[in-house]
Amino acid sequence: MSTQTYYKEKLGFDPKEAYYDGPPEKYRRTDQDKPHGYEENLTKFKGTIWDMFIESLEDERDAVQKKTFTKWVNKHLKKNYTCLHVCVSVNNIPCCAPSAGKHIRDLFEDLRDGHNLISLLEVLSGEQLPRERGQMRFHMLHNIDTALHFLRCKNVKLVNIRSEDIVDGNPKLTLGLIWTIILHFQVSDIIFSNCTGWPIG
Repeated sequence: MSTQTYYKEKLGFDPKEAYYDGPPEKYRRTDQDKPHGYEENLTKFKGTIWDMFIESLEDERDAVQKKTFTKWVNKHLKKNYTCLHVCVSVNNIPCCAPSAGKHIRDLFEDLRDGHNLISLLEVLSGEQLPRERGQMRFHMLHNIDTALHFLRCKNVKLVNIRSEDIVDGNPKLTLGLIWTIILHFQVSDIIFSNCTGWPIG
């Protein structure tokens, strides 16, 4: 009796066959059980890198927009501000809060109380708007509400922009609001200048 036959009778399988053919069927992995391995990890890695790349592009775009919009707002806040706005004192308290100046440093922070936003709209429209003097949240919300209501009365379409978003300093919605204002008033200026022959702004 050969060694191979002996082991096959005693053990119930041929060790040689087991060595070459792998483990018994019930222990073998099917193709469905096998992990995708390198290809799967590479796909996940590429996806992560792509997401990070897109996010960095969005952050860079937002930073450029913020800088550009800040310059645009400051340009108009400086222009004719003292001529258009008459500051009324009540009990020696000016109607404008100290933060409502002619210059903003951080677009997201300096529009939150609504004073600079109202001042911007006054300069752009030549109209005076009421404002709350206090610095509590409900004063800020009231001022932003006033600004948004004014824009809606001018047929400016505001999509998903709420007072709370601006008061909370939401970057994307603050950028969206300023971009909407730019589009409306710049286009209006262009149309008016074409009619009169005199450029505005």
